[in-house]
Amino acid sequence: MLVLLAALLSSPVAAMPDHARIHPTPCLRADTGGQTEADILSGSVPLDCGARQTRHGRGDFWVLLSGFSVTGSAEEPFVLRTASVWQDAVRLHILYADGFTAQVLSTSASTSPRIRPGAFIQYDLPVRSAPITAIVAHVQGSANVRGVLFSPEILPKSEAARRDLALTALYAGFLGLCLALLCYNLMMWAVMRRRFQIAYCAMLVAMMAYAFSSSGALAWVWPAIDNNDRLRINYGLLTLVVAAAIAFVRHFFEARIIPRWVLRLTRVATVTSLAATAAMVALAPWRIALLDTANSLALGALLFCAIPMIAFARIRRSRFLTVFLIAWAAPFLFAVIRVIANLGLLPPSFWIDNSTVMAMSAEALLSAVAIAYRIRLLSDERDSARASETLARLIAETDPVTGIANRRAFLAAAIGARVPQRLLLLHIDGFKEINDRIGHDGGDEVLRIVAETAQHFAPRDAPVARLGGIEFAILLPAQSAESFSPALLLERVRTAPMPSGIKVTVSIGIAEGPVATEDDWTSLYRDADRARYRASRDGGGRFRINLAQLA
Repeated sequence: MLVLLAALLSSPVAAMPDHARIHPTPCLRADTGGQTEADILSGSVPLDCGARQTRHGRGDFWVLLSGFSVTGSAEEPFVLRTASVWQDAVRLHILYADGFTAQVLSTSASTSPRIRPGAFIQYDLPVRSAPITAIVAHVQGSANVRGVLFSPEILPKSEAARRDLALTALYAGFLGLCLALLCYNLMMWAVMRRRFQIAYCAMLVAMMAYAFSSSGALAWVWPAIDNNDRLRINYGLLTLVVAAAIAFVRHFFEARIIPRWVLRLTRVATVTSLAATAAMVALAPWRIALLDTANSLALGALLFCAIPMIAFARIRRSRFLTVFLIAWAAPFLFAVIRVIANLGLLPPSFWIDNSTVMAMSAEALLSAVAIAYRIRLLSDERDSARASETLARLIAETDPVTGIANRRAFLAAAIGARVPQRLLLLHIDGFKEINDRIGHDGGDEVLRIVAETAQHFAPRDAPVARLGGIEFAILLPAQSAESFSPALLLERVRTAPMPSGIKVTVSIGIAEGPVATEDDWTSLYRDADRARYRASRDGGGRFRINLAQLA
């Protein structure tokens, strides 16, 4: 977008010599009836050549453009361009040096074919051998909110075409940028599900629609549209852009940063602004100056809501305030200037009225960076939360001495099995004597070695746990348990290298049964514990199976 803007400013249009671009000063007079273009040209009636046309209010007007002399040709005709404003009809009386007068008529209903990029209205000036020395415009039904004949310019048609090309590239680049950001943020919203993302997407859609209408593209797609109706659409879409932008601001900062009373104020301002715009769209041109002022004040109030939001973000130390200010300072400033100009506190300016696409381009680019930063922090928070949750779960489900699952994790994995299970219950023989001989640290090391041996013995997906004290458990599906020999497990424990070279044995009790419920688990554990007790009573270092249960 910056490259396109630079190209626009450095294009042949921007570099045209002064004599190729004529900016005649419009002198106007309210049409009180009885005047003709000859009266205006003769100077028999006073004209107002001041800058503020809006002080004359709405109505019909005569406008004189003079003080120039241009001669067009078939190869290089001249055109008159004006900014698009609310008016019912314009009849141009084009005066040539030889005394001939040509006329060009355009009504609001027939203006669309004359709309050029940037919503300029372009009038082709008929070519004659004599130069054009003056133009008298009779404007009917002018709302005169921004001006009667606003920002008139006479220039060669080829230069106008170059400007059209540059502006088309600018708007196309803006629309393409918005479309890319919309697709990207919709995909990110599908993953992150944050409110500010959907508000941003709504703002992008409103911005694209506003740019499509305000650029004049809507008139090309819909040639039959009345130009005043297109201006109504502009009013509505601009308000939707601001409303979506404020909604984005509301949801951009962290939760509880913005007080509820500010959020309520924002909702009231949004509803008021939408109502004022709806009145403007529905009732204009009736009381159009009042409606336009009310609409501008409502938009200003809506923009003002961003100030307490930013203030509380600073007071409550939002992490996103700096990047937000970087992204939104320029668009917010442009919007405020636009509202001030609309209220008549600044002189009318074509660049102020058409600064919207520049401001929106800056906003779309910079707020995309702000959103990327916001998503990065959200991602970091999510990863941190997941890591903390994983660590907490690991601590809650892991035996701190051996590092294998504890009783809680074992039962969570075991209970609910749909097929019969075989439970191997291990008990370290003579552990008190082991502790007395090699100390508690050595005893802990014995526990770790027995746990590691049991884990290596069991299948990868079989639950293995330290149930407590010197008791361990392995749970195997009954149908595959025959391939795992308890005698082999006894031998592995007996031959495992232990601290201080001691020999350690375990007693194993085995039982089979369902583990669908906690009662099933209690019954299975009781049977396996009885078998383990018989193995210990018989001298340890052996296994016993609950034969009654297996029978």
